Amino acid sequence: MKATRAFLLVVVTGVVMAVAACGDDGGTPAIDAGPDIDARLEGFDQPDDHCPGASHCASAGDGTLAVGAAKQIFTPTITETWTDEDGDGEYDTGEPYVDANGNGEFDAFWLFGGGRAANGVMSDLEARAVVFAQGDTKVALVYVDAIGLLAGDIDTIRNDPRVAAAGVDHVVVGSIHAHDAVDTIGLWGPQALVSGYNPAFNARLNDAAARAVVDAAAAAVPAHLVIAKTLLLNTPGDPQSRTDHWNKDIRDPVIFDPTLTVARFVRADSPTTTIATVVNWADHPEMSAFGPNNLLVSSHYVHYLRDKIEGGVGAPWLDPIAGIGGITVFVQGALGGQIGSIRDAPVPGPDGTPITASGHPKEEALGTNLARRSLQILRDEGETVSELPLSYRTARFHAQINNTGFQVAFIVGLLAPHPLVGYDPNQSIAPGNEPWIPMRATYLQVGPLAIITCPGELHPELWVGGYDGSWSWGWPIMDTTKPNTPDLATAPMPPYLRDVVLANPGVRYPVLAGLAMDYVGYIVPKYNYVLDANSPYIDEADGDHYEETYSLGPDVEAHVVGPLLQLAGWRP
Repeated sequence: MKATRAFLLVVVTGVVMAVAACGDDGGTPAIDAGPDIDARLEGFDQPDDHCPGASHCASAGDGTLAVGAAKQIFTPTITETWTDEDGDGEYDTGEPYVDANGNGEFDAFWLFGGGRAANGVMSDLEARAVVFAQGDTKVALVYVDAIGLLAGDIDTIRNDPRVAAAGVDHVVVGSIHAHDAVDTIGLWGPQALVSGYNPAFNARLNDAAARAVVDAAAAAVPAHLVIAKTLLLNTPGDPQSRTDHWNKDIRDPVIFDPTLTVARFVRADSPTTTIATVVNWADHPEMSAFGPNNLLVSSHYVHYLRDKIEGGVGAPWLDPIAGIGGITVFVQGALGGQIGSIRDAPVPGPDGTPITASGHPKEEALGTNLARRSLQILRDEGETVSELPLSYRTARFHAQINNTGFQVAFIVGLLAPHPLVGYDPNQSIAPGNEPWIPMRATYLQVGPLAIITCPGELHPELWVGGYDGSWSWGWPIMDTTKPNTPDLATAPMPPYLRDVVLANPGVRYPVLAGLAMDYVGYIVPKYNYVLDANSPYIDEADGDHYEETYSLGPDVEAHVVGPLLQLAGWRP
């Protein structure tokens, strides 16, 4: 997620200058700072809920797993379009627009990057949910077509009374990280220091997500699982063949997880009937944002992936394959550090000819190839599992906000609602009085499939390790001629998060669910965290250090990954 650099600089510079206004001058923060908390801020002692086992979910019953799935569309209706007279892709005051409601204002839907007002729709935005039920336990997984959601909106979905009435114990909410979906965070409004957050639109999204969960719960029937995984390499089976027909990593060290995991839940009484297919892979949905005709609302390659898993791949595409129906839910992976497909990655098109230019055709090609590969591995390698014990555990934890831009962006209300804790909002923000952001994570296991959530864009090496080059896939792990090259000798030691997830009994398919339960930007490893000496968080340090400007601070690894390791390692 690399924002328009000039826009980012203006935003961060502006909010840093505003710090002085956020002290004890009698002003009231635009966001509820939340109460101070007595509990320690770092880590946690034990989950605050786990099932089965808690009083509200004491029994696993007879062990039968029921699964239901549903989707709801929340695409905006765009009636106020505009003319980009100077062709810069950003709305400028004075450029003509359609004032459909006659209120004298341009009521735009803003897209990622700053100043990008949507001019139409390429593909729908959807909330897709799958619900798992066993005995007294009922848990939902819902992913929405958004760039990210903060805790205020996520809690609105989780606490919706309709969800409670459906008997759902816990809801995991995530975002696919779509760059051409409507700004649901607030960072990318019409101009610097003007929020792009639209409460009415987010309410529409929240309602769609809650309704999808309720509908999925109502549709749950006994189910079995067919599951498979593969590495998306240029040459299947050759770990040195690189990955750029799919994606690549441009931040050193080059370490990432190209695993595609596909979990198909089928009716127990009709094993060819799909209920839901959960797909996990790590890649930025962003290509149309950096290509022509980039002012259209879109769910990017994820739309084509879901559509073609359900409906199949046919003409004009080579190697047709039938679809499997049901509802496909895409779960984003560990995509921090610029894991993506825009950098001239040669994605094969319909006739096999590589498409290198970013844009809508390349997104369709990527989604179609992903769907075909998903269908192939289910057909050829799928493992059928009927014994599917269900469990989850969830915990609240906190991370400190050292990024001065983020501090003020929260407090002045630029961002979506989110509580802040652990500081005195009546005093100036300074070292010793910096806010902490409360977050939540969930570990969910369905038979051999384990999912752990992460509240942002996790750098993949914090998931897999790989500092020995074992997760570099034939790419050079580092360019040592760059400034501020990381010292791999100081990298974290194992076990890594993936290792700890795999250590849970019965787990064979580990999944990192990125941008889930909150969104705090990039989660950058401490050993490779470098700030510009003169203007930290405003200018990026020389070398590969853009992500730090969109990160909470140097302790984000300890404050986020530390609790995830604790949660994954906890046992009832």
